[in-house]
Amino acid sequence: MDSDVDSAPVTSLFRSRPQVVAGVFVAVAMFGIGFLPLFGGPGYEHALASGLVVPSAAAIATGVELSRIRGLSPLACVSRGAIAGLWLATIAFATALIHGFRVGLCDLRGGAFDFVLGAGIGSVLGGVWGAVVAEFARRRKRRRLACVFLGIGLPLGCALFSVGRFYTSPIIFAFDPFVGYFSGTLYDTVIDAGGALLTYRASTLATIAGALLLASVLSRDADDRIRGPVRGDCGALARGALGAIALTITVVVTLLGAKLGHWQTSSTIARELGGARSGARCDVIFPDSMRPEEAALLLKDCEEELASVETYLGVRGPDRVTAFFFRDSAEKKRLMGAADTYIAKPWRHEVYLQVAPYPHPVLGHELAHVVSGSFGRGPFRIAGGARGFWPNPGLIEGMAVATSPDDDELTDAQWARAMLDLKILPPMKDVFGFGFLGANASKSYTIAGAFVRFFVDRWGIEAMRAWYGGGDVEKLTQLRWDQLDVAFRAELAKYTLSPEASAFAKAKFERPSVFGRKCPHAIDALKREASRCEAQKQIARATTLYDQALDRDSHDFGARTQLGAMLARYGDAERGRRELHTVADDAQAPMTWRERSREALADDDLLAGRFDAAAEAYSGLASRSLDEDIGRTLEVKAIAATDLPARRAVEALLLGGPGRAPDTFVGALWLGVWSNQGTNALADYLIGKNLAQHGWHSLTASFLDRALASPATTPRVGRELLRQRAIAACALGDMAQVGRVRAAVRAESSPFRASAGGRLESIERLLARCIAP
Repeated sequence: MDSDVDSAPVTSLFRSRPQVVAGVFVAVAMFGIGFLPLFGGPGYEHALASGLVVPSAAAIATGVELSRIRGLSPLACVSRGAIAGLWLATIAFATALIHGFRVGLCDLRGGAFDFVLGAGIGSVLGGVWGAVVAEFARRRKRRRLACVFLGIGLPLGCALFSVGRFYTSPIIFAFDPFVGYFSGTLYDTVIDAGGALLTYRASTLATIAGALLLASVLSRDADDRIRGPVRGDCGALARGALGAIALTITVVVTLLGAKLGHWQTSSTIARELGGARSGARCDVIFPDSMRPEEAALLLKDCEEELASVETYLGVRGPDRVTAFFFRDSAEKKRLMGAADTYIAKPWRHEVYLQVAPYPHPVLGHELAHVVSGSFGRGPFRIAGGARGFWPNPGLIEGMAVATSPDDDELTDAQWARAMLDLKILPPMKDVFGFGFLGANASKSYTIAGAFVRFFVDRWGIEAMRAWYGGGDVEKLTQLRWDQLDVAFRAELAKYTLSPEASAFAKAKFERPSVFGRKCPHAIDALKREASRCEAQKQIARATTLYDQALDRDSHDFGARTQLGAMLARYGDAERGRRELHTVADDAQAPMTWRERSREALADDDLLAGRFDAAAEAYSGLASRSLDEDIGRTLEVKAIAATDLPARRAVEALLLGGPGRAPDTFVGALWLGVWSNQGTNALADYLIGKNLAQHGWHSLTASFLDRALASPATTPRVGRELLRQRAIAACALGDMAQVGRVRAAVRAESSPFRASAGGRLESIERLLARCIAP
């Protein structure tokens, strides 16, 4: 037993050496962490870091301090631990405030709330645990060492338990008694645990209260051992009963965790969604509100994508794959943790997505992660070092992007060429390391996908699988990383791009990642709430929220554009146009937001009857746009500005009216009038496309066939017309029509002849997977 055990009374926190040491450690550690991006000030990240550090420090300091003191009552020990935890939490929060004043406070009230519900309560619990640790350690020979290991042990054990839940269930979030709440995703910037965190922390407070109440009925004997309550002491019995009730609340809340949103399993999520279908290889779980034909199409989509992914990768994936489809991002966030981020767990053979029209835009990407797991490493079946425990995010995502590319107008290689021209293409060795996370997701995914495609074209898919499975890329290619970089850049140099490509690439890829943005959580939460208020026509409230976002970051051009467009439509039109001109005329603003502001100004011109100005603006914007969908919409608006039947339908569908939101019912009426005035390919195309969005594939096919009988209004409309017809044919299983569409896509007169290649690659892939047996 250590020789410094004595019966001296407990001193103040400022005179207790263990507590002073812990205070200095917490101050130095948390102050240092505050220099990292996103950690500088009160907020989710700082609360999370504090929850990982402060509770253990409180437990160790309290354990070391109390384990050497004899004769101190159990209640005094537990109280001391709680106060010590509160003291250290205060120090940690003070460091956040210092950094907040240094870099600017984003959301003091929200940050303080996050801290209290996270590290604040967790640190008090850590101090209470330290009192328990003292009882275990006071008679050990290596008392201090025991306090250190036991003090860290429970917080670490809880963290490992959360890792276990991440591994054995669909969830990526975690509720932890010491840390509080971990959202689990890097790319969802709005962090909101909702009421689940309140009920969870109510349980934690019940645990602390229970510990204090039970400690109050205990005492010590002459040998400093814990004794039970004195017989006949009614007050002690009452406090003990209350303590037992408090701890029972903790147990009940833990058992009800799935209902309260603290954890989920595959079974609880499947029960919540309610719908299920199984095919040859896929099991799909979906909301039971879906129609049978919609559910059948989900299953068909999964089966087709799985086969397509396996064909590209040259391997067979797991015998069965489960795809969870949630109603929307909010339900997905509540049940498994990721709102706007799509997730796959290769080791569980599961993917998690929101419902979307056939073909699902990212199902193939997530299934690529699952199939890649057949040659991935470690327990997570991914690419990376240390036997798969150290992930290589660039290779993980690059493989999925290359296997299932999106349908951008430009291919990933063409976008990478644009970045090369702009001199923002990083070294590939950085992309395939943790530098992948330093850029915005769009840039990192695109570059990684382009390089993987280059690698496969040069060295083959077997070499790629070997690299993914842990092989050394330099040995596989017989080239050093710098030589690989040179070879990749030389390949990219073969592509020729328009000047507009560089301008849009600069806007698309130079925006900072979440780690480089100012107040991303607070600003995005404000914008999300503002958008909700706008949808509910609470314009004054939405205006206030947008203004608050701009107060935090005056260079958030998205917020300014959204504010201007809203005011031009529903509020102060003069201020709205002024805000839009501020962005449109700012040479430092990203091209995408400048163009969106110009489009909003053109929308206002159209609704105000300035048709010539609107048509000219739309045509100019369309000629510069590299986004196929945006460019096509602009072309349709330009036509509407000079054609009355088109104008009435397009205004109702896309714009609404002064003070009114778009109205699909009114739009459908005007589309019907327009279509019945004579053969009009554009009207029939718009009807067919809107029917497709609602899953009416048979009706879609008939209207699109009518549209195909006449020349396409523009090449972009022609390309989308063929793409939608291909989708309808695949959805209906009409292989004869699939063949006709494929021939039209490849014909000399095909509108795809004038495209850059991304959309052509996408439709060819769709047709190939549809035809495949």
